[in-house]
Amino acid sequence: MDLVIRRARPSDKRDVLAAVRTIWGGHDRVPDVFDRWVTHRTGPFFVAESAGRVVAMGKLTVVSPTEAWLEGGRVAPRWRRKGIATALIAHRIAYARERGFRVLRFSTASDNTPIHRAARHFGFRRAATLARHEAPATAGSPPARATRADARAVRRRVGPLVQLGHGWEWREITGRDVRSAIARGRVFVSGEGVGAAAVLGDRYEGSLMVAAVGGRARALTDLLVGLRTEAKRRGLDDVSLYVSSATDRRAARSAGYRKPWSGETYLFEKRFTPRAV
Repeated sequence: MDLVIRRARPSDKRDVLAAVRTIWGGHDRVPDVFDRWVTHRTGPFFVAESAGRVVAMGKLTVVSPTEAWLEGGRVAPRWRRKGIATALIAHRIAYARERGFRVLRFSTASDNTPIHRAARHFGFRRAATLARHEAPATAGSPPARATRADARAVRRRVGPLVQLGHGWEWREITGRDVRSAIARGRVFVSGEGVGAAAVLGDRYEGSLMVAAVGGRARALTDLLVGLRTEAKRRGLDDVSLYVSSATDRRAARSAGYRKPWSGETYLFEKRFTPRAV
């Protein structure tokens, strides 16, 4: 098959929208982000072209100087099972390696077994299994805000990753992230010596979004209960967060949080060996 992978152009919009028209029941996100992605400001947006027609696409998003993210991988339904998705993944992996990124990640649903197989084929490992939990806002006592002196302890408690936005995208959390969030009043803590901590993201559709969270079981349970009160204080409907460890999941359940859907999110990553100079 004659296949060319290149950067997307504004003139590709009609073909791209046609390719995804029936994906996700007509509710694919690509039409909403095409105009932004085609500028390539956040990283290259590639399309796969056959006989002059765009039949597939895939985005590589730069999330930090050393981290890149795979997203937006789509193949038009009638062009599937021809190796095009594999070719697009390989192309983006090569791009990330050549540009010196240290790690490449992507996420997918726990029931998306074809993508799980592709991940193994390309040497990705499952770095985390994340389960979304949410709980309605409630009256009570809000948790304590972190101070600058808590920054180091907060970073240890919340783990290695921070969620970006409200979707399935994460990157490594840094000390700068934590200090900035504390300065903006977006970090809450509980327990002696910062037994648990939570970094808030931006609000989304009436939800108090938690971008990173973790801690000891009892302190974390207390903190998650307190966040429900903080949501109430802000006039929001609920609290939403992703948890990965068994301790975090038990604490979430004890604090009244439940999974809105039965599935989970698998986070895959591929690390590159630095090239010798």
